[in-house]
Order: sequence, then C-alpha cells, then structure tokens
Amino acid sequence: MAVFALATSTSAFAATAPAMGTTSTYGIVSSTFTNTANPTVINGSVCYTTAPVLPPTTITGATLIPCPVATGTDQGTALANINGQACVSLGVGAVALNTVNLGSGLGVFTPGCYSSGGAMSVAAGTVTLSGPGVYIFRSTGTLTTAAGTSVAVAGGACAADVFWAPNGSTTLGANTSFVGNILDGVANAVTMGSTSTLVGRILSYGGVVTTNADTITVPTCAPFGSGASTIPTLSEWGLILLSGLIAIVGFVQMRKRNPAAFLNRH
Repeated sequence: MAVFALATSTSAFAATAPAMGTTSTYGIVSSTFTNTANPTVINGSVCYTTAPVLPPTTITGATLIPCPVATGTDQGTALANINGQACVSLGVGAVALNTVNLGSGLGVFTPGCYSSGGAMSVAAGTVTLSGPGVYIFRSTGTLTTAAGTSVAVAGGACAADVFWAPNGSTTLGANTSFVGNILDGVANAVTMGSTSTLVGRILSYGGVVTTNADTITVPTCAPFGSGASTIPTLSEWGLILLSGLIAIVGFVQMRKRNPAAFLNRH
C-alpha cells in the first residue's frame, strides 16, 4: 500500500469538542442491539428498542428501553457540530490513517479535525493520537479497522476528546483496540469484531449496534477544556505576577529603610 504524505505549511485546524449532553453516560445508544457472544462487558449505560437475544455479561450503568428522545436529539446536535467544523483534508478518496504522515511519523496525529472524501480506515498497525486536545475524524464513507489493529492515545491525549463521524457504517475488526466516540447516523450500523475493546461510546440512535465478546468503557478522563488542566489560567498567572511584584516592592522598601543593615548582611 502506498504511503500517503500530506505537506502543509500549517498545523491541523483546531477542533472543539461538541457537548455530549444526555449521551455522556452511555456506552451504547441504539435502536437494535445485538450481542452475538459473551463475555461482553459495557462499563456504562445502554439503551435500545430491540433487545439482544443474548444479553451482555455485564452492564455497569442503567439499561433504558427505548432510548430517551433526548439522546437522539443530543447525538444529532453533537454530530451537526462536528460536521460544521473546518477540517484538514486527508484526500479526496479512501484514506488509510496508518499510511498518513503529517510530519510526526506514519499514523501519528496531533489534535485537530481531519476529513476524507471517501472511506476511512486503519488497515494495519497502530494509529497514535499524540498530545492533549480534541481530535475529530470525519469521512464521507465507512469507518473500518483491520483485525489486530489499534488506535492509541499518547502524550496526554484522552479518549473522551476523540470523535469519529463516518457517513456510513462502522466495522471494527476482531481483536481491535479503539478509542473515541463513534457517532453514526440513523441509517448506519456499528459492528465490533470479536474480543475488541473500545474506550469511548457508540452512539447510533435509530441504528443497529452489534457486539461480540467485546468490552466498551465510557471514558473517565476529563474532556479537554473542562478546566481540569494543571496549566495556570490567565487569572492565575495574574495572581502569580502580582505576588511577585508585592515581594519585590517589599524588598526594595526594606532596603531603603535600613540600607546599613542590608549591606552588613550581604
């Protein structure tokens, strides 16, 4: 497979996280939920209209039948937000993310919004999302991963800040490790291959979700921009500078009042 290299003079367009609203606690939002094999573990809530014949082994959150209308509304609002953001185009046709080199190495992405004019896939190996910030991957076709592949976070990236918005079905291959929130349209299906893991959410209100001895875990890390960062804000920097100025002024005044004592000490 040919390696896709994209030469740009600027970094990726900055992406912003859509509000998740009532979908935030869900591992799965669907109309028809099918579970073909166990153990399937969902660390989060689940909602559906048609129940699986084989229930998952574990659902740690609530199970709602059917999905509240608000989840569909909030999913649609989040998807509209994602689709309205400016993205760096990775190509006019199908794109294998593991073959893309934006300057940090094959399959390595920094925060931003990325789009393709066709299907989007992870055809082999590992795609790495590196650095704190929001990641959006938007395709006009399907989203797929080959068996045994992975999408991983590194350098402070968080699964809660990753969003996938394919305009087609999503299929994760067997034994795939994947991160992020998959938002699929009403007419689309999301299928997880056997023994795969997802740290994220599958939001397919009105659609079909299929699991197969998989594990889905709703992310617990604080979304980027939520205020959880340890980097001082502008107001905090102001307090730091003010404290420093007060200390300097106090030192100068003390030296003026008793210069002899200051000289004897130094």
